[in-house]
Amino acid sequence: MRILLIAEHDAEFRLIERLLKGIERTPHELTWCHADAQALLATQVSSFQILLWGRISDPEVSRALFEVLKSQQANIPVIAISDQFPPNADRAAIKRGESDILLRSTLSSEVLGRAISYACERNLPSVSNIESLHADPLTGLSNRQDFKERLARILADAVLPESVGLLLIDVDQFKKVNASYGQGAGDALIQLIAARIRGTLSESQHVARIGGNEFAVVFQNSEESVESACRACIEQIIQSMAKPFPIAQHAIRMNISIGVVTNKDVEITVDAMVANADIAMRIAKSEKGSNYQFYSRDMTDAAQKILKLESEIRRAVRNEEFELYYQPRIDINGNSIVGAEGLVRWNHPTRGLLLPAEFISVAEESGLIVPLGYWIIHQACKDLNSLSELGHHDVQLAVNVSFKQFQDRNFVQTVANILGNQGITEGRLEFELTETTMMIEGLAVDQSLRRLNELGIDISLDDFGTGYSSFAHIQRLPISTLKIDRSFVGSVTSNEDDATIVKAIINLAHSLNMQVIAEGAETAEQVEFLCLNKCDQVQGYFFSQAVNFTAIKELLNQEGFVDDHIQSILTRSSAIS
Repeated sequence: MRILLIAEHDAEFRLIERLLKGIERTPHELTWCHADAQALLATQVSSFQILLWGRISDPEVSRALFEVLKSQQANIPVIAISDQFPPNADRAAIKRGESDILLRSTLSSEVLGRAISYACERNLPSVSNIESLHADPLTGLSNRQDFKERLARILADAVLPESVGLLLIDVDQFKKVNASYGQGAGDALIQLIAARIRGTLSESQHVARIGGNEFAVVFQNSEESVESACRACIEQIIQSMAKPFPIAQHAIRMNISIGVVTNKDVEITVDAMVANADIAMRIAKSEKGSNYQFYSRDMTDAAQKILKLESEIRRAVRNEEFELYYQPRIDINGNSIVGAEGLVRWNHPTRGLLLPAEFISVAEESGLIVPLGYWIIHQACKDLNSLSELGHHDVQLAVNVSFKQFQDRNFVQTVANILGNQGITEGRLEFELTETTMMIEGLAVDQSLRRLNELGIDISLDDFGTGYSSFAHIQRLPISTLKIDRSFVGSVTSNEDDATIVKAIINLAHSLNMQVIAEGAETAEQVEFLCLNKCDQVQGYFFSQAVNFTAIKELLNQEGFVDDHIQSILTRSSAIS
């Protein structure tokens, strides 16, 4: 059941949302709008079965808005929620079911449910009209069923290849709007997007809402080629999306990803056409900003390979085919190995040893990075205990944590259980995360990092300088270490700008009482530069590539390993001077 709530404050929305959840039997979909033009737009592009009238402090605004809304949807039953029963209430109107008044002090799921049920019974013609099988109740567009039926008819009539086109449009990161501003704001945004898409189309082009934040546009024979028509339409849609959306008193910018497919095979089915467009859309989504991709057969082959790889990763986690390799971290002031970064490798049964670049992105996309991430943390803890048995009690191991890990509600508790079972002491384990992870997950990451730090886990910010972190944000979080990205370290001796950036990061970290680790140091000249500019730790091929656990133990036990490398730098410096 579609319900529109008009109220000034989100507290009213949260109250009604909670009460609706307590009403049994009938599912409810609640849209909240402020008492302004946003409500007018909502009723223009959608139909509702019930109008809930919440608190509006300005009576003139309330009266004017009510009159306009009733003129647009004259038959919609109205339920007012008031602090007191108005003395001049129209009792006859209430009895007829045209409106109702509920006291806020006595409001409950039972009271609200009974009022909604009574109002609907009195407005059966309106309700049956709204529950049309072919309309999306939020936007007024065709729904998924109507879209598929329409596309089936168009394909059945098509006698020429490439005479039918389909756009699949996905609104990127839509969930963040719901999470940040509430479901009411998310609904309003979908309505605005629907209106903008519809405004770019000609009469021969049909748009439908086929998912929460997914739209489809169908093209038929036109005077120009379908592909040309698709491209022209896409440009207009992307251009319309470039303007910010006024949502919840904010100007929000949204990107979209579009997959495009034509009926190159006149025998193609609706499901195949939608599936192909979805493949192309997902490839477009991998690019930043609003993008589109035309489907090609190669994309299906690639998608099938990805599905196969997902299955193999799932099996590999069960069979423990993964292994942690470690790249040592060198304290260039104390000339010693003080830690190592754990990097996962896959001992594939037929393809041999695979590096992360060959499987991590698929693991993240499929969500398999979560169980794999837990295995990595557990294995690192086991290796820490092995190092302690050899007398290396102060060596720290670091592992990378994916943003997907923070989406698991049990993440912190699971980590706590692993630490407790393995008996890992404070400061031995470090989590590395990127600036992108902090930006994507926002508050969820901030809260989790503080709880993880309380468990004794150090936090480092990886690839620093390549993202969009706020210095103030970094300072508020329990981050102990900044890692300078290898793209800067690799050119500190040849690019003056990169050298300046590296110096600035080192100074910034030290001013914030943080350690600095430079990764990707491959030459003596780079290590010398880092040493002269007081970088705390270095990791890179100059000292060692990532090696298996047996080899890292050998390096830790090897006397003079670091001294020999540092000595080569000192010898070089003496020769130059």
